[in-house]
This record gives sequence, C-alpha cells and structure tokens, in this order.
Amino acid sequence: MKPQISVEHSQEILKEMCKRVGVDYDTFDFSKKDWYWEHQWSAEQEENFRVWLGKFLKKHKYVGSGTKRGEDWGYYEAGKIIGNYGWKTKQETTEQ
Repeated sequence: MKPQISVEHSQEILKEMCKRVGVDYDTFDFSKKDWYWEHQWSAEQEENFRVWLGKFLKKHKYVGSGTKRGEDWGYYEAGKIIGNYGWKTKQETTEQ
C-alpha cells in the first residue's frame, strides 16, 4: 500500500469533488484557509462521493481489500478524508 496520496491523484480527487457540486476546479482557490467550507453537498452526494473515493483508493492501492472496523477499508478511509476535507453537508430541514 502507498503511504501518501500523490499530487496527481489528489488533483483527480479534488476535480471529482468539485464536479459533484458544480464548481470549476481550474478557477477555485484551494489556497484559502478552510476552502472546503466554501460549498455544500447533500448527504446523498457525499455518500455517492464516498463510495467513488473508496473505490479510487483501492484501485490505486492506497488501501487494502479487507475491512477496517467492520467497513470496507476503502469506504472507511474515504470517510476519514471527507471528514477532514469534504464540503459542508447540507442540513435537511423538516417542516413543522
């Protein structure tokens, strides 16, 4: 397994993340502090990205093929990455 995500793969991940919320990767300022709070995605968008990222991590050998804490290892590690660098998740509102 690879210890660190390469710059090339980091860019690919960020491009996919941007695409999912309609952000232009080429013009977005990733140098801003807390850049990941600039946009939001729904819980469904986040989940779909987590599945995609888990498969990406496995495909490029950043994680093994087993499980970690009862979850698919790629899915588990994707959750950690999203927790640190994912867009804000839109809060569902319930009408009363």
